[in-house]
Amino acid sequence: MSDNTLSIIAVLKAKEGQRDNLKSALQALIAPTRKEEGCLDYALFQLQETPDVFYMRESWKGQEALDVHIALPHFQAFVQQMDSLLAEPLQLIRLNAVEP
Repeated sequence: MSDNTLSIIAVLKAKEGQRDNLKSALQALIAPTRKEEGCLDYALFQLQETPDVFYMRESWKGQEALDVHIALPHFQAFVQQMDSLLAEPLQLIRLNAVEP
């Protein structure tokens, strides 16, 4: 990965009773996002011990690629649903690769 690569873990916690709806909304993002030119990795995980919490592992060809993603219709459609699905604000954890 180049020095410009932006890696993120997005943490999303479902409101009570909204787990399946959040999971479906996140799954709907995967295919179109993976087709984006700036997307290097986009994978969804559900915590085993806390199934209302989802992690989206993302890697982008820099901040500009992430900005493009955020502006696209499929992501904006998700943004419109966030208030009804999330128990707390979306948390973005930015990562730095540690490689030999």
